[in-house]
This record gives sequence, structure tokens and C-alpha cells, in this order.
Amino acid sequence: MSDDDFMYEDEEEYEFEYEEDDGEGGEDVGVENRYYNAKGLRDDFDAAIREFQTVVDDSPSLTEWGFKATKQMLKLCLRESKYDQVLSYYEKMLDYVRQSIVSRNYAEKSINNMLERVSLAATPDFIQRFHQMTLLVLKETKNDRLWLRTSLRLAKILLDQREYQALDTLLSELRCECEDDSGAVIMERGTQLLEIHAMYLAMYSALEEHKKLKDTYLQCMAIKSAIPHPRIMGFICECGGKLFMGECNWEQAKANFFDAFKNYDEAGSPQRVQVLKYLVLASLLSESEVNPLSGPEAMSYVNDPAIVAITALVAAFENQDVVGFEHTLRQNKVHIQDDPFIDRYIVDLRRTLRMQALEGAVRPYTRIRIDSL
Repeated sequence: MSDDDFMYEDEEEYEFEYEEDDGEGGEDVGVENRYYNAKGLRDDFDAAIREFQTVVDDSPSLTEWGFKATKQMLKLCLRESKYDQVLSYYEKMLDYVRQSIVSRNYAEKSINNMLERVSLAATPDFIQRFHQMTLLVLKETKNDRLWLRTSLRLAKILLDQREYQALDTLLSELRCECEDDSGAVIMERGTQLLEIHAMYLAMYSALEEHKKLKDTYLQCMAIKSAIPHPRIMGFICECGGKLFMGECNWEQAKANFFDAFKNYDEAGSPQRVQVLKYLVLASLLSESEVNPLSGPEAMSYVNDPAIVAITALVAAFENQDVVGFEHTLRQNKVHIQDDPFIDRYIVDLRRTLRMQALEGAVRPYTRIRIDSL
């Protein structure tokens, strides 16, 4: 699965359009008018920058209108990919936050707005630097909640860039923030700690460090104070299912894949179809008599091309049709064997089917010649 399918969900949603002003604030009418005039010039980069700069320069000290003007200049520079100027204006914008010129809620909304815009528009290295600047200010202003959320954003960036050493350092710091001096989980930080462990799972999975992967999975299961987003829980259960598959513990794998499917389905994640295939694979290997595709949760996906392919495979397996099984594999390579995880267990599945077919063939006899089989 892609990393994007599971990574954190913001606790709040923010609108990322140019914000309307939150009130008069007792500011000078002339400054306010210049601010709105500058907003009307945004199609002309140079003219808009000059006009917004006058709003900042005409204020005798740091004011909310200066904050808003600085933020608009930052957006304009980002639109034009002038990244050096973006950093310069962002540093100025953060000065307003340091000195509490604007309310805490408005500052948080503005910072999240900028982080989202930069994540969509800039290069990975620049995005990383932008987040690091943000974290320094959030630490100074003791905004622990937003610091934690922004750190998780940065962790996702490091994971995408495969900077595992830096990611491990950051995750260790984040984990310490969620535990007390005795190492016990701080009750109100359980959800964040589970997200941090999910990052560890993604990293250890990419590095194929199976022992650490299992240890981390067990730590996830031990956290009882969390109310995670279903996408996070889906990813954790999917990792658990794959771990148990590697141990040939088909029953535990089946249980974990089923939980992963339910969570992904609740989250509306497309990964639910992939995990449903894994659930079918584990069910076949466990020789379960219950078809997971017959359950009400799976019925909505019976017409999905990937599920149609796996359904045909299940039918051949249940009928002990070795020829039909092989034909289905060849005809649906894209939906079945092109998945490296499924392909890894096709040999086990084929062996199980052939053993069942062989048992069925010899069952009526007390003696049979090998060359007759």
C-alpha cells in the first residue's frame, strides 16, 4: 500500500482559500483599505507585493493587518515558486506568532494553511525545511498540540523521502512526548502514540526489519487509551495480518485482515479492496469453510474487477479444480500475481489445493498404485 493511504488525519479541517478578515480589530481604516486594495492586485505579482508591503511598513508596530499582509505576500511568492522569498516572509509571519499579535486559533489556522499549501506546491527538501522552521516556533510558544501534529507531518515527509535515520530520531522524540518519566503512556496522548507506532511500522516494513516490526505491532495492540482514525487502525491490522502470514499463522492473519478491511471500509480507503484479497488468501490457506466474500461487509465489492478475479480463484479452489485454478491465475495476473505479497503465497496455495485434490481422489480406495494418480 502506499504510505498516503494511512498517514495521519488532522483533528480539524481548514479551508485553504484566501481568508476573509475576522473583524475590524480597531485598526486604522487607511491600512485596512490598502490591504483590500492589495488583495485586488493579486494577479499582478509586483504591484500586489508593493501594496502589501506598504501595509506592513505603515504600521508603527506589529499588527494583525501586518500579519495578514505578510501572509498574502508569502502566498504570492509560493505561487510564483520564489522559495527564498517564501522562507523570508514565513519567518516574518512567525515573528507575529511568537509575539502573540494574532489569536492562538487564528495563528494555528494560518500555519496549517501554509503547511498544506507548501506540501502541495514545493520540493521535498523545501517542504522539510519549512516544517522545521514551524516546529521551532511552536516549541518556543509551547503549542504542544500543533507541534505534535506538525511533527507527524514532517515524519510523513521523511518516510516518503526514505530518510530513515532522521525519521527514527524524530519518532523517538515524539514517543518521549507521549510517555511519562516511567515510560507509561500519557492517557490523553494514546491516539498520537498509536500514530507514531504506525510510522514505525511503515519504516520497519520498508527496511524489512521483521523482529522490530512485530515488536512494534504488539506495542500497538497494547495501547488501550487511543481512539485512532480507522485508516491508522486499518494499516496497523494490515501489518499484523502480513506478520502472521509470514509465520504461517493463517487464522490470526485472517482475523487481522478482516479488522483491517472493516477499518479501511469505514475510512473510505481504496486499500480495502487490496486487503479483502489478502483476507481471501488467508482464508484459503487456513482451509476455512467460510467464504469471506459471502459476508455482508464484502458484498458491496463483488463486482470490482480485482474481487471478480479472486472470486473465480476461490470457486476453483473450493471445487478442487486444479486446472481451473491455474487458468484463473493466468487470466488474472494483474489482479492476483502482480501483487508481490499475494504472489509470495501462491506456491503455498497451490500445494494446499493439490493436496486437497489428491486426498479427494484417493479417498474411495483402500489401496492405489502411484502410477495411476
